[in-house]
Amino acid sequence: MPEVDIQEDLAGEMTFWEHLEELRRRIIVSLISVGIFMILSLSFSKPIERIMKLPLDLSTNRLLAFLIDRIFGQDATFVGFLSISLRASAIGVDAKLIKDGPLEGIMAYLKISITFGILCASPILIYQVWAFVLPAFTTKEKQFALPLFLIIILFFIIGALFAYFIVAPVVLGFSSKLFEGTQNLWGIERYFNFLVQLLLGFGIAFELPIVMSFLSFINVINANGFRQKRSVALVGIMVLSAFLTPADVLSMLLMAIPLILLYELGIFFSFLVEQEPEVYA
Repeated sequence: MPEVDIQEDLAGEMTFWEHLEELRRRIIVSLISVGIFMILSLSFSKPIERIMKLPLDLSTNRLLAFLIDRIFGQDATFVGFLSISLRASAIGVDAKLIKDGPLEGIMAYLKISITFGILCASPILIYQVWAFVLPAFTTKEKQFALPLFLIIILFFIIGALFAYFIVAPVVLGFSSKLFEGTQNLWGIERYFNFLVQLLLGFGIAFELPIVMSFLSFINVINANGFRQKRSVALVGIMVLSAFLTPADVLSMLLMAIPLILLYELGIFFSFLVEQEPEVYA
């Protein structure tokens, strides 16, 4: 009998309490790793604070100008003029972070340390989840599980980076310029909650093509079905965008537009899954 089959049989012979004990052990390892990185993050509070405040200083116009220069080059044409105009109008967000109460600074740093603790410990957390569920997979499923897992992580990171470098500066800049003549004094804890919700929301939303591919993989709906349900999907995307983003229309639209494009990408992925059914058999 092949070695893989023996391992699968042994995994299948584990009792309920043995599975529960393994789960408990992996949860403990995960919590300890998060705790260690939480403590370490407190030692680097100043650099982390600068990272959290960076969207206040970022200008999407400056970023667009940089991309235009790299793609098209600088010249005297309309493209060059557009780049110069964008760079000239590039300013940071006109706002200051304040502490509304004596404990807000402490609570903000605690939330920041927890968030960065989870982020830094994520490779360990992912490994613990992977090691726990791997014995339940068949040999063929194991061949595709790891690439799929890596793709899921990649799309989450892309979504979070899109929110950090594009969406957050746009939303913060737009909000700071409303009601001209007023002063923007934002509570640091509320600002942090807004930023984390934005990053998590976009990270989760960018998994849409993966979810669509999986639904095609298990024969729930195929690529043609996704094409026919575009109008329904559009409504669903708007609802999902409103749920995953902070309560403002601009954030919702900035999520909905990429999701519409990702829906089309998901149709393409579903089509690819259908073309090679024997690979997944």
